[in-house]
Amino acid sequence: MIFTLAAEKRTTTKKSELTALRTAGMIPAILYGRSIESQPIAVKQGEFMQCYKKSFNELAFYELNLNGKTYHTILKDKLVHPVDRNILHLDFMVVPAAVEMEFEVPVHFIGEPIGNKEGGFSDIIQRTVKISCLAKDVPDGIDLDVSLLNVGESLHIKDLPQGKWQYKDHSDVTLIVVHAKKVEAPVTVEPVPAAEPTEEHEQ
Repeated sequence: MIFTLAAEKRTTTKKSELTALRTAGMIPAILYGRSIESQPIAVKQGEFMQCYKKSFNELAFYELNLNGKTYHTILKDKLVHPVDRNILHLDFMVVPAAVEMEFEVPVHFIGEPIGNKEGGFSDIIQRTVKISCLAKDVPDGIDLDVSLLNVGESLHIKDLPQGKWQYKDHSDVTLIVVHAKKVEAPVTVEPVPAAEPTEEHEQ
């Protein structure tokens, strides 16, 4: 998934200047990479948040337009306010087109396991995997069909489809397992003994 964002150079460094920048609807950021010098920039908060909300559960690339030049980047890090959860700062890293890099991509679990229909339940252990490849070969996500899983069965990294990438996690790492449903022991209710009659009720 690729988004296009307009970026502006910034000279703000003081806390008060950064606060004023955020009040004006901009997010301070940094643009960096192996082939360029780090550059302080800013992007419009509204535009970025529209893209960011669409990229949940997907690996997203950002084409940053800065001074007439386009930089192919990924969002490497973000700083979030601990109370209001607003984004305070962003780190965009330039991704070289001809260099293999590591990426973390989501796994899309397709279908419902047979074991679930038999009374079991699926437990997703890991939702993302690390891969190494060129930026142009990075998939938005990797599909894994789980519909044939029975109770007690699991799928691992080695069961994922192959592509123009290499998996960096160990092949035996478990992604999903189907457990048997827990059987609760029956609750035994002790009978309550009948109350003995009092003297005034005896005949």
